[in-house]
Amino acid sequence: MDNAVQIVLGLLLLLLVGGVAYYLLQHGSQSLRPDPAMRRQADLRRQSETQRDFQRVFSMTSAQGKEGLIKRWMDRTGCDRTEAMRLAMEEWRRDNR
Repeated sequence: MDNAVQIVLGLLLLLLVGGVAYYLLQHGSQSLRPDPAMRRQADLRRQSETQRDFQRVFSMTSAQGKEGLIKRWMDRTGCDRTEAMRLAMEEWRRDNR
């Protein structure tokens, strides 16, 4: 009877340790995932930085000219507005070196 009690207690202890390890792995991995709100903030910072750079690079271009440039890149590549601004700046910098 003494061996049976030890086996049962050993199994219970093993289940408890396994459960705690599983819980910690699940909750620990969630803290490593990027927070969606932080990801959005980073995207907004990147967008606003790109927009500032675009305005600076094309400061002598009219508002209509800037919009046309952005629209052409969006149509040409199928990208979003921020990416179109970045591509336009890259092309301008390549051409003006």
